[in-house]
Amino acid sequence: MTQNKNIPQITQNFISMIKEKASKGTYRVNLGDVKIDVFPYVFPPQSPFSESTHGVYDQFGDLRGKKVLDMGTGTGIQAIYAAMAGASAVDAVDLYGSSVECAKHNVKLNKLENKINVWQSNLFSNVPVEKYDLIIANLPILDAKEEDLRLHSLIDPNFAYHKELFNKSPVYLTESGRIVLCHANLHENSDFKRLENVAAKNGFNSSIKQSEKSLGYEWRSYEFKYIGEIKK
Repeated sequence: MTQNKNIPQITQNFISMIKEKASKGTYRVNLGDVKIDVFPYVFPPQSPFSESTHGVYDQFGDLRGKKVLDMGTGTGIQAIYAAMAGASAVDAVDLYGSSVECAKHNVKLNKLENKINVWQSNLFSNVPVEKYDLIIANLPILDAKEEDLRLHSLIDPNFAYHKELFNKSPVYLTESGRIVLCHANLHENSDFKRLENVAAKNGFNSSIKQSEKSLGYEWRSYEFKYIGEIKK
């Protein structure tokens, strides 16, 4: 288990669960009509945090004719939900190679190869500049030190992934484009203020679309829209 006093017990327990399941190999999760196979160390669609991630799905709305970028796709579950919500095309990327293979597998498993393209990218590093109506940001919530990239689905050292998301995404969004993501106060309430400040510094306004208390923490579904140039 990762030993770090900055990692709350809920996350340490989840890391232990991921490692235990990884030792047993791939397993299947059925979510209604959607079938998801979870490869070792890939963030599962059902977890101690799943109540919060369902809130993100609720923010997709009608995506008919829209182009979507799913960043940090993991198993590909949110890309699949976006395609099912009517998106005309979904690009899905992930830093971790096994997640990329897992997402490709699940896209094929759910017969959505004609709508969803999956490839490896560290955030925008391998994403050609195109305009997206929606960016789904599946970013790790917790700021802590962690050298194991397999655990960066949970941990964002120095909040670097969030900073780059808001710094780089304006050129990838249509005029009415938006970012949706989940966040929680796993450390303290200032976690939310830090997220909102990073977004505002890069010209985004934020709105809370859903908030709920679960597992001793507050979980928020956010929507961000770009409104201006980067603020000094």
